Amino acid sequence: MGNLLSRSSSDSNKGSKRCLDVDEGTRSKRARVEERPLVKEAGLGIVAFVNPNLKGFHSILKYRAEDFIVHEVELDGKIVYLTSYDPPAVTKKVIQKEILAPAEFDAKVAHLLGDSFAKEFRAFLEKPEDVEATLTVDTTKEARLEFYELMEKHSDAKLYSRGKDGQLVIKWSSPQYYDEFVDWKAVGGNYLQAAMFKNGVDTMNAVNIISRKTGIQAKNIGFAGTKDARAITTQYITLKAVKPGRLVLAKEELNKSGIYLGNYSFAPRGLTLGDLKGNHFTIVLRDIKGITIPELNASLKSLKEHGFLNYFGMQRFGTSSVLTHEIGCAIMKKNYEEAVGLILNPRAGEREEWATAREHWQETKNADEALKLFPKRGLSERKLLLSLSKSPDNFKKAIKSLPKNMASLYSHAYQSYIWNKIVTERVRLFGADKPLVGDIVLVEGKKMKHARPVNDVGRRDFEERKVPKILTEKDVNDYSVFDVVYPLPGKQSVYPNNEIKEIYAKLLNHDGLSIEKSSEYFENLKGDYRCMLTKPSDMDWAFYHYNDPTAKLCNTDIENIERQPSPEDIEGEYIYIYIYYYPIRYVNLTFYF
Repeated sequence: MGNLLSRSSSDSNKGSKRCLDVDEGTRSKRARVEERPLVKEAGLGIVAFVNPNLKGFHSILKYRAEDFIVHEVELDGKIVYLTSYDPPAVTKKVIQKEILAPAEFDAKVAHLLGDSFAKEFRAFLEKPEDVEATLTVDTTKEARLEFYELMEKHSDAKLYSRGKDGQLVIKWSSPQYYDEFVDWKAVGGNYLQAAMFKNGVDTMNAVNIISRKTGIQAKNIGFAGTKDARAITTQYITLKAVKPGRLVLAKEELNKSGIYLGNYSFAPRGLTLGDLKGNHFTIVLRDIKGITIPELNASLKSLKEHGFLNYFGMQRFGTSSVLTHEIGCAIMKKNYEEAVGLILNPRAGEREEWATAREHWQETKNADEALKLFPKRGLSERKLLLSLSKSPDNFKKAIKSLPKNMASLYSHAYQSYIWNKIVTERVRLFGADKPLVGDIVLVEGKKMKHARPVNDVGRRDFEERKVPKILTEKDVNDYSVFDVVYPLPGKQSVYPNNEIKEIYAKLLNHDGLSIEKSSEYFENLKGDYRCMLTKPSDMDWAFYHYNDPTAKLCNTDIENIERQPSPEDIEGEYIYIYIYYYPIRYVNLTFYF
């Protein structure tokens, strides 16, 4: 990683870096088209430092997964931990059934789904011992609902059935959770909430994996913040009207993908992006070299006292050769064909199965054939192709078919890219030590009536939302640099009344957008504000020694559940730093101070 703390980190020994825990056996089986190009911070606007004169040093970050642990912090300040896998207590559902004779039952199935399927379904029902058997049939939503009602009232077969991509999918259900019943009013809300611990997968992909393994649509899974794949993270997710048993049954499959769920509860409102106070970090830097302990203490003290530039980190922009903010920019300009191409066309450094599917699409533009080639985990790609197979060349409809949380990630990435660029230019031109006349701070505003969204998603109290204020010569000295915020571009964003606004205009114009036409380009984005500079809270650190360069140096939630002992300091050859602090809103993975 090099120095986490100052400019000279860019000269670190890159050869000592190691990516987050990768299964070597799995990696040996992966065919690569070519090496993935390194995504540079500078290309995403991450350039400036609060204190460029601090001494740099060499270290290794993320040698093991446990070296970078993130726990989300709720709006009320509580840190999210995974401490138990136990599902919440629910009741058994009691239904008065009128079991139909096989002939009468089969006739009703045939009426809904056809004679051929009715025969297949009867054969399926007569072999309950074949627990792996699966039936699928093309059908309408209305027919599926009638089928569910038919099974519930007139059959004693314990089945799991759901709709997916215009089909009805039927499997044998686990007897343990078949009769599970949740009285949503009695438990206090329509949302199941669970702590999600994940290792080696980002939040969006984790949601997609949960969707595939449980049959729960990804759009019905909410979360407050996106967490990087190159970390071990714990955060809450919410699932609308989902019974706990569906997740419990998928436990083993989810665990294989590095996802563990627990600490179940019920909530009246679902989570959406931004419903968090910050993140709690536990970081291990290994093999510290090129700096003395007193010098390193001075750097850490500077971070604690003077803070760091609050850049959006690399995880916001993806890790492939096509970055998410580029897709977001194309969508904002309504260049839907370009956006579809950026998502579907070949990318450098991908695995062979992905490369084959992308090349086939680029060469043939045959959505049906490409859909068969793309891996199941390619949710965005498959959503686009499914839409294009039904409506060829309707690229706008294809983009609109993406899950809302995925589409919003593309747009938010572009907002983040512009924000990073603005902060770098601000520091380059004016430093980062004081507010400027024309800068923006947030102050208490008037109470707004009916400000909360009409649906049951989102937990922030918008009635108490602060409002932007532009500083004048009279009041600029009443605020500190930690009060200064800059807007993420949006149709309701207020921009600084100084040279920084001109920089916004130039950056947006360069990408084919404009402040003047914000309502056109940012139609679904109201905008937001973010502190330029921030300080970690309750930050502390300690130095330890160790001998084994591969040793585990920090416990995770899973190891704490299993009551594994924590690593201890020894008389060792190497030195590592154990840093922990919280809460920081939208913090990135590297500090620039």
